Amino acid sequence: MRFKMVLSMTKDGLWLGYKLDSQGNKTDERFEISTDLLRRHGGIFGSTGSGKTVLGKVILEEAAMQGIPVLAFDPQGDIASLMLPGDPKVLESKGVPSSRLKQYLDKVIVRVYTPASSKGLSVSINPLSLPDEKADPDDMIRLLDNSARTLVKVLLKVAGLTSTWESKSFAAVYELIRVKWQNKVKIKGLGELADMLVADKESVGVDLEPFMKVSERQKLAAALRSLTVGSSQLLFREEGQLDFDELTKPVNGKTPINVLFLKTLRSEEEKHFFISIVLNQLYSWMLKQGYTERPKLVIYQDEAAPFIPAGMRAPGPKEIYLLLFRQARKYGIECVISTQSPKDIDYKAFEQFNTIATGRISSEQSLKVLERILEPIAGERESESIIKALPGQEVASFIFSSADMAPKVSQMAVRWLLTNHVTLTEQDVQKHMAAMVKEQQRLLEELEKARSAEERRKEAERKAREEEKAREEERKRQEKERARVLDEKRAKLKSVKETDKIFATRGKLGAVSYDDIMNAFIARIEAVARTTFGLPFLKELVKAKNFEYERAMSTYLKETKTAISQGLAKKVVAPNEKTGKPTEYLSYEFDYILQEVVKSAGILEPEYVDGGRLKKRFEEIVEKATISHLLDRVILGKPFLQF
Repeated sequence: MRFKMVLSMTKDGLWLGYKLDSQGNKTDERFEISTDLLRRHGGIFGSTGSGKTVLGKVILEEAAMQGIPVLAFDPQGDIASLMLPGDPKVLESKGVPSSRLKQYLDKVIVRVYTPASSKGLSVSINPLSLPDEKADPDDMIRLLDNSARTLVKVLLKVAGLTSTWESKSFAAVYELIRVKWQNKVKIKGLGELADMLVADKESVGVDLEPFMKVSERQKLAAALRSLTVGSSQLLFREEGQLDFDELTKPVNGKTPINVLFLKTLRSEEEKHFFISIVLNQLYSWMLKQGYTERPKLVIYQDEAAPFIPAGMRAPGPKEIYLLLFRQARKYGIECVISTQSPKDIDYKAFEQFNTIATGRISSEQSLKVLERILEPIAGERESESIIKALPGQEVASFIFSSADMAPKVSQMAVRWLLTNHVTLTEQDVQKHMAAMVKEQQRLLEELEKARSAEERRKEAERKAREEEKAREEERKRQEKERARVLDEKRAKLKSVKETDKIFATRGKLGAVSYDDIMNAFIARIEAVARTTFGLPFLKELVKAKNFEYERAMSTYLKETKTAISQGLAKKVVAPNEKTGKPTEYLSYEFDYILQEVVKSAGILEPEYVDGGRLKKRFEEIVEKATISHLLDRVILGKPFLQF
């Protein structure tokens, strides 16, 4: 993929400064790069005072304003001052609109973490938080090796172990964490690791005797426990455990720049150990995120040489940095380093860098290294010309080279920082972070209130659901009970005679029988029975499943109309059984007439009236009836109930 140089402000452009003309003079044309350009990683090189740290901080300011979170390792205290806003008047005088400072303050939050100290935000690490099993097997061996080796080196420095212990201590620790990782067993902390070192092989699941005698492991375990007390424990405490989901999450809509302030660590070994564990956890988190084309995080290492040294030296961060340089771009992790001495950086790192910004450098050795770095990017002739120009570069002027830009090489002057460029001490961090810590505490309290309110809401909803469930179960129980009582009573009523007066009514009639209800039903359809062909029509209506409406109207016009007006029949549309086409039918509505009769009679418990029994009896009467018999029943038969 090729990225063209953006010459005017774009939505995702990082404004780094201004272009220089062929004589090295600053122009009014902005120098911008795409956020995608950092995906191939970048290096910033320049001697002390060249402006390399300023360029690095400008990149971090711009990335955060574009919504890309930052994790910056700050060995000297230069990066932490990103939290100090600059003077708007000075910015305007330097060609930077003060509105851009407001944009920075509105969009970005800077958090300074102080490991092993409470001067800034607390942060601690778990050196036994092992990478995800998704890692490549070869990389996994390197990571486990790195974790064990860096831990042993800290023990040599902090706990006072001699160098003669290094190899066997490493072998025992490595074998233990390797077996536990393979068995997917999490080691919770250094205290638990110490216990495992001295436990018998049956309980711990690994025989460590070939690597280290039990008496020696007891001494190693004691050294490990020494890291859990005193000032060392601040680095491993439960509070402030590193969490990359939290480090990359916006805070009230603001993108975080997370600065890890390394000056609070007592020794170079502790710094190497801390960075190594942080990068191990980053690697594990990165694998869980999956591949992405979207930038997810910028990693910035200031003064990188001690942590990625050239040659055979292999401090803890070196191996994991080289692994990240090879793999991180697939996961949206963008790495940027800066150093005053390129010759002191491992050459394997540069193989993964596609963007190089170079300021003033006069060291012949560093210039030779840079020439080798720049040749694949800018070409042989262009790289020679860059090397010749570097010793005379002005302060804050850089030659920017990238294989993914057009043109591949540009000269630029770094813009003025939006923030104050000062070196901070622990006390400075404490002073400036106090207000931020207070604000964060307020936010945490608000979040806790919101969480408590949400819990109360969920609890209220849960109780409401339970109450509704209880009401529903009670309703079903009552319905079931009513159905049981109804079935019992209906079962008893099946044995009653047609003339038994069993249904109480509201009116003066008193109780009525099935016979009375049947008489009332027939009285309701008197008009149908009195028609010329009333009886044949009724016989066909109650017998036919599908009485076609068209035939009913052509054969029994008056009878059909009368039945419909009385409610004994109605016109419906249904699929024809033979053709499947919609067809009009005459539907027999016995239940409707029965409901009207029961209602007009004022029967107190209509649910006990057996409609099926009455329907069967009515259909038997119609089937057996002669014309005189049915009319007798209507006119001269048993007395009718006038409901």
